[in-house]
Amino acid sequence: MTSGDLAQQLADTRRQSAQLNLEVDRLQSEVAELNGKVETLEFLLSQSRDEMNRMQEDDSRIGSAIEALDTENERLTTRVQQLEDKLESALAMMSSGEGELEGETAGRESETQTADAGGASEPRVVTQSTPGAGDGNANPNQPGSLGTLRASDLPGEAGPLFAEANSKLLKFEYEEAEQAFRAFLQEFGDDPQAAEAQYWLAETLYQQEAYAEAGKAYTQMIRQYPDNRRAPDALWKMARSMRRIGDTDKACNALNILPKQYPDMSSYTKKMADLERAKADCDG
Repeated sequence: MTSGDLAQQLADTRRQSAQLNLEVDRLQSEVAELNGKVETLEFLLSQSRDEMNRMQEDDSRIGSAIEALDTENERLTTRVQQLEDKLESALAMMSSGEGELEGETAGRESETQTADAGGASEPRVVTQSTPGAGDGNANPNQPGSLGTLRASDLPGEAGPLFAEANSKLLKFEYEEAEQAFRAFLQEFGDDPQAAEAQYWLAETLYQQEAYAEAGKAYTQMIRQYPDNRRAPDALWKMARSMRRIGDTDKACNALNILPKQYPDMSSYTKKMADLERAKADCDG
C-alpha cells in the first residue's frame, strides 16, 4: 500500500468521523427535544391527577349536599302536610257553622277601631348609610370586595385560561400554547400559577426555535420566581438557549451558577446541566 493510499484512507476516515459527529449532535438534539416533550407530558399527567383528586373531593361534597337537601326536603314536606291539616280543620269549622272565625274577625275590627280612635302612629323610617359616602374615602378594595381576590378565586377567569394553555401544550401546538400562556400572564400575572405559566411560555418558544426569546423568558422566570421548583430547570434551559444562539459565555456562566444557587437540584437536572456543559465546551 502506497503513501497515497494511506493518505486517502486517512482523509476518508476523517470525513466519516466528521459525519458521525454531526449525526451524534443531531441525535442529541432530538433526545433533548423528546425530553422536553416527556417533561411536558409528565407535568400534564400530574395536572390531570390533581384534577381527578379535586373531582373526587367535589363528588364527596356534592353527595353531602344532596343528603342535606333530602333532609331539608323531608322537613319541608312534613311542614306542608301540617299546614294542609290545619287548613282542612279551618275549612271544616267554617262549613259546620261555628262562629269562632267570625268572632275573631269582629274582635280584630274592634281593636282596629280603638287604635284609630287613639291616633295613628307615625311610620318609622329606616335609612341605610353607604360606607365612605360623602367623605371621599370609600375604599373599593375593602375586605369582601373583588379587589382583594386573586384571579384564581374568580370563577370562569384564570382557571379556564390556564387549562386552555395546557391543552395546547399537550397537543404540541406550541404557537397556540405560547399565545395562551402570554394571555394568562398578561391578565393574571399575580396568580399562584404565574410561575408555571412563565416556565412553559419559555418552553414553547424554545420548541419553536425562538432561542433568544426563550432565553429571555427563562431568565424572567428565574428572576421573578427564584424559589419555584422549576427554577433549576429553567436555569439550565436558559443556558441551552444561549448555546443555541452561539453565546457560550452566558451559557457556561449560567451552568456555573446552577450548583451554587440550587445545590439540592434533582439528578435529572444535574444530568442535563452536565450535558449542556459538554456541548458548550465549558471545561475546554
